[in-house]
Amino acid sequence: MTASGNGERQWLGRLGEAFGDATRRHIYHFVVESAESPAAAEVAVEFGIHRTVARSHLEKLVETGLLQVASRRHAKGGRPAKIYLPAEERFEVIVPPRRFQALATLCLQAMTRLPADVGIEALAREVGRAYGSGLARSVWGEPADGTARRSLEPAVRWLDDAGYRARLEDGNDGKTVLAIANCVYRETADIAPGIVCSFDSGMLCGLVGASDDQHTQTASIVGDSDVCRHEFRL
Repeated sequence: MTASGNGERQWLGRLGEAFGDATRRHIYHFVVESAESPAAAEVAVEFGIHRTVARSHLEKLVETGLLQVASRRHAKGGRPAKIYLPAEERFEVIVPPRRFQALATLCLQAMTRLPADVGIEALAREVGRAYGSGLARSVWGEPADGTARRSLEPAVRWLDDAGYRARLEDGNDGKTVLAIANCVYRETADIAPGIVCSFDSGMLCGLVGASDDQHTQTASIVGDSDVCRHEFRL
């Protein structure tokens, strides 16, 4: 969602009220950063507050659209627990409004009309790799220089800070698996998935120093998966 102009004043007011409380801000970050979506009781224990107070903070964040509700079944059965997790919809607040997304959309639409022999997806991957290699300096303190990283933990931390909601998963045959739960380019990826996903895959390869032969994407959010899953043979 995008908040801009007079028509969004009420929403901005609710957003300010939600984040105006320091405990609520900390609870929001705790939920977003938790590996497993917490219930109100778990939030209460974490912050040393009563469960009713924790639930009130969580429901306020749900009301504002920052969190969403799901349920988690207990191994021994019984009533499922109500849990809280980050909202799937990305939001940004821009006042006055900018038109970057509109520009990106128009540029992608123009690129999809190029002749097939241009090889636009390969070009997008190459541009992404160059971008990722540049990012490697801020992640590891030096450029990737084509050398694969044995540990992707620093990359995961950077991706998390950038909104990707990334995590490492166990892979088969010695592969390192990077799962990304949020597509930060989702709106544009829906328009030109081949171009955008090629750019993103190239960026990840450049970031971790992997060649195209060392990388395989096995799942995509645009392809109706819960995550984008990237496998690396490092």
